[in-house]
Parts: sequence; C-alpha cells; structure tokens
Amino acid sequence: MSLEIREGNKVYKLNNEYVIISIIDFNYVFAKSTATFETERIAIKDLASKPLDMQKINVCEDLSLIPKKKLDEARKRYEAIKPLIGLNSRKEIEKRAKELEVSPTTLYNWLRDYNSTGQLSSLVQTKIKGGKGQSRLTNEQDEIIDIVLKEYYLTNLKPTVSRTYEEVVIRCKNVKIKPPSEVTVRRRVNSLSEKLVLKKRIGKNEAEKLDINKKEYPDGLYPLHILQIDHTKVDIILVDDEYRQELGRPWITVAIDVYSRMVAGFYISFEAPGYFGTGQALYNAIVPKDEIKEKYQFTSDWNVWGIPKALHMDNAKEFRGIDLQHTCEEYGIDIIWRPVARPRYGAHIERLLGTLNDYIHALEATTFGNISERKNYNSEKKANMTLNEFEKWLTLLIADVYHKNIHSQLEMSPIQKYRDGIMGTPSQPPKGLPKIVEDKQLLQINLLPKFERTIQKYGIQLDTIYYYLNVWIESFEMIRGKKIKRKFIIRRDPRDISKIWFYNPDSKKYYQLPYRNSRLPKTSIWEFTAAQKYLKKQKNIEYDENEIFEALIKLREIAQEAKNKTKSHRKNIDRVNKLNKNTHEKNSIHKILISNNDFNSEPLLNKNTPIKEEWFDLEKVTPFSGIDDSSISKNKNIILDDIDDSIEF
Repeated sequence: MSLEIREGNKVYKLNNEYVIISIIDFNYVFAKSTATFETERIAIKDLASKPLDMQKINVCEDLSLIPKKKLDEARKRYEAIKPLIGLNSRKEIEKRAKELEVSPTTLYNWLRDYNSTGQLSSLVQTKIKGGKGQSRLTNEQDEIIDIVLKEYYLTNLKPTVSRTYEEVVIRCKNVKIKPPSEVTVRRRVNSLSEKLVLKKRIGKNEAEKLDINKKEYPDGLYPLHILQIDHTKVDIILVDDEYRQELGRPWITVAIDVYSRMVAGFYISFEAPGYFGTGQALYNAIVPKDEIKEKYQFTSDWNVWGIPKALHMDNAKEFRGIDLQHTCEEYGIDIIWRPVARPRYGAHIERLLGTLNDYIHALEATTFGNISERKNYNSEKKANMTLNEFEKWLTLLIADVYHKNIHSQLEMSPIQKYRDGIMGTPSQPPKGLPKIVEDKQLLQINLLPKFERTIQKYGIQLDTIYYYLNVWIESFEMIRGKKIKRKFIIRRDPRDISKIWFYNPDSKKYYQLPYRNSRLPKTSIWEFTAAQKYLKKQKNIEYDENEIFEALIKLREIAQEAKNKTKSHRKNIDRVNKLNKNTHEKNSIHKILISNNDFNSEPLLNKNTPIKEEWFDLEKVTPFSGIDDSSISKNKNIILDDIDDSIEF
C-alpha cells in the first residue's frame, strides 16, 4: 500500500479518521478529525491510508505467479488510468473514457482498485464475473491460443491473423476441443505488445528502436521524476574492524534524483554489483532516512523518500533481471534503459560519482583515479578506515556537504532545488509530497533475490541447506497436460541465510522459515560459499549440509590463526565479527560456535535424521515483521546475533 499526502485526502492515525487541511513541511501536516472536527498537527510517519484494524501486512500478488493473460490485462488497465492517477476530475475521467471507448464507471472502478494499494497487482482480475466482455474460454482453449501465438504467430514466418486462427482451429480439432471464435483470437493478437511483435516477427533491432524512441529523455521535470542508478568501485582501500588489515576497495551503488541532483539512496559493500545491491540502493532511496539520521546524528535534512516515476539505468546485466523489472512494475516505476554508446544520458550520475571521488581522493589510503596520479603513494600502507567508518564518512559528506553546496548547473544547492520542487515557489507550482510506501517490510522482501523450489518431506532445500516446512509436501500441478512438482517462491537475504521467506500462494503472504536444524550457526552466503570451495579443494565432491557447516567452523578457526597472512582470510574475519557484533563477550570469533561436547555427542542433523521438534503449522506462524531472529530456535551453545555483513542505510 502507498499513502498520498495531499490536501483534502482522507488519512488515518491508528483507527481515527482525518482529512488533511495543509502540509506544513516534509514531516508534519495539519489534519482535521472527522469525529471531533478539531485540527491537529500530526507527524506524517504516523499516518496511514487505512484504519489500523484494516491494514494488511505483507499481502501481495507475486507478478511472476500471475497468468500472462491476466498480467497483460492489468498492464492495459494501468496504462488506461495512468494519466488520471492523482486527479479527482470527473471531466478528465469522462474525456479519457471517451478516448478509450469504455464507460467512465469502468475507469472509476480501476482507479479505485489501484488507489487502494498503489500497486499493479490490484488491477489483476481475480474473479471471472461472466457477462459481456468477459472471457468464457476453457483452460484448454486458452492454452492452445497461447501456444499458437508463441510457436506460430510470433515467428519470422509472419502469418496473418486469419492464418493464425486457422492454426488454432486445427489444433483444437486434433484434441477434440471446440474452437474459440475468430473474434476472440483477434482480440488476443491485438493485446500483444508492439515491441514483442516487432522483436519476434521482424527482429530485435526494430524492437530496440521502438523502445528507445518511446523512453529516451535525459532530464527530470520534477522531484522523483527520474532516479538514475549506477555503481562504481570506490577509490579507497579499507581495513577490517578487528585487526585493521587491508581488505581492498568497496563497491558503491548510488541513486540520484535527476531533477535536484539530491542523492536518494546508496548501498556499499565489498561484493561486486548485482541484483541485491541494486535492490538495496533502491530500497534506501524509497524509504525515509530517519534510521540513518539517528545512527549517524547528522544535522541536515535528508527528505528524499517516496516512489519515483522512473528509474534510468544502463544496460548492465544486474539491471536487466526480470525480478527487478517485476518489482518496479508492481510499484508503478517505469524503467528507462540508457541508449548504448550515448554517455550524455548518464551524465548526472557520472558527475555525482566523480564529485564524491574528488573528496575521497583527499583521504588517506586513496588509490586516486589512475596509476599516474598514484605514483609512489602506498595506499595499502595508509589504509585505516573500516567499511562502517567509511559509510559514516560518506553519509555525512552527502548530507552535510554535497546537498548544501551550490551546483554549477542548477545555480543553487540540491537541497534547495528539491525543496522548491516539492513545496513550490512564487513562480513555480508545488509538486507536493511523494507517495509513501506504507509496507516497508514487503518492499524489502520484494527486493531480495528470488528462487523457486519444490517442497519435499524434509522441507525446502536451497544451496544444500534445509529449511523448516511441512505443508504442500510433494505438491503437484498440471502444466500443458503434464503432472509436475509444484514450485514455490522463496526469497533470501544473502547477508543472513539462517532464514528464508516463503510465499504462501493461498494467503498471499510471506512467512519466515528457519534452518531445519536449529543448531546450525548463522552465516552469510559468501562465507557459506567459501566453505563449499574449501570442501572442493579437499576433494570432497559429494558433500552435504553438515559437512559444509563443519567446514565453515573450521574456516573460521583457520582465518583466526592466519589473520595476518591473506586478504581473503581477513575478509572472513571481518564478516564473522559483523555477524556477532552485538555479542556481550568480546573477541567471540575465536570461540567454536558449537561446543566440542555437543558436537561429538549429537551429530548435525541430516535429511534422514528424525526431527525431535514438532513440525509447525503454517497457519500458526506469524507473518514476517522485519529482519529479525524471532522465529529461529536458539541454543545456549550457539551464537545467533544480528548480522551486518554488508553495509546499508
């Protein structure tokens, strides 16, 4: 759900209903109670679009599970109402309805459904009501049309619609099914996107030309119109938290508001750019900066938050993933791909990264921009700042320096440009506050890497690790007449793989699932992968979950003993320290996570070992309520503290 802060809008504080009278600033509004008619000053963070009793947490339609036909129909509905979102003019709605040759009531209904959540999935038709304009196709007819369109119409043979319909009739008669009408098939053909038809029937180049012509524009027209996202390797060498030994240069992914040049969000870690880092930068751009402001105690305002209109990105593979596209589509965010070999379309983010590096080059342990600048400067020897310390330094640089400096192209500071765009000036009407994502937890989950897995008698297996679940065991589904095992969606934070989030397709909620074996230690995917590589070096090709975690414990001991030998070992130490940073005992890394007595007396659980604990009932499990460890059983000999393997704000 998303909340729109505008004068006249109905909002709720807990279960009390209010109407917004005026917007004071980025943090407060004046609102009148509909019960007492008294006007109150209310913090925006306390407002919601629905009463507390009606708020649903983590309920969503996963776009990848929606049949293509229904998803395409939802996209068409969204395009129909897109110009009307945020408007409350009957005249404009009737005008749009006339253009589309639909009734104004239909548009009102679509707008109502979309405004209830602010997400594309709200426009998916969940019930077939029958009657005029509704599909009466059987599943078999529907499937045959889809197959013919894919295997026959969308090919370089370029058959006509009439010939395509004949092919549908032939295939229906072959399996003794009544053919659909020609009008039905023509409607399905007309619903195909122009880009898809060009790509499949004419060629990819023509489709790309169409895409560029439609989506190419370099400048933002108002705050959060366009966010540019890019990443770079930072020109500084950092050290680990405990031994202050060199770890190398980190990567930073940055999102910038093109209109104002404000930094909307960033994510920094030692891991190479990918979907997770991109998703974290986007998440940090959308949510308010209250937590980071409290953490680092900077004095400046950093009021960039809300859902952007569009993301502008280059063609790197980490930006091209279908999961990122689905998430953007769900929240109404358009994606603009930067044209190849046209660098001016990424000039804003490139300039920002260059500006930040100029400041970084003044720090000790900088690697400068190139070898000639570095000369005889020993960056490794000068290294003294950790990832946490660098994040704090960079956050203060952005909030207290960069945002306040006069930008040469804007002729004012980014923070002033952003404020003027939102609040307006005597010569410029206000854009108004952006929409707030109310369910930040769901947004966070949606931006985690996604996997599809079947459910076995022993639960769910991911990367040789087993997770606790006892419903939908050995579930099957029929696909094109074949019985296959049903796959379910799970998501995982790579910084902490001791739990996953399982998507229940019935309740449309995510549930947090722990390790099947609660004795296993918390770890990150990077440390877990290192343990797998260690086993392979030991010629252990067929290893299981237990052997990997035993290797993980051994690696932590080796990393401790060889702390000053290699950079990779020091990175392992750094990750383990972050994993246990809130432990009351100091220097906990040298302790074996599972005591020798317990380890020897009771081997780690494998999939063939009977489980002593009762398997839980999914209906009794509390839906995900943040990244915590509340659903993980804790053992007195196991250290299970909050993870902070990579840094985010």
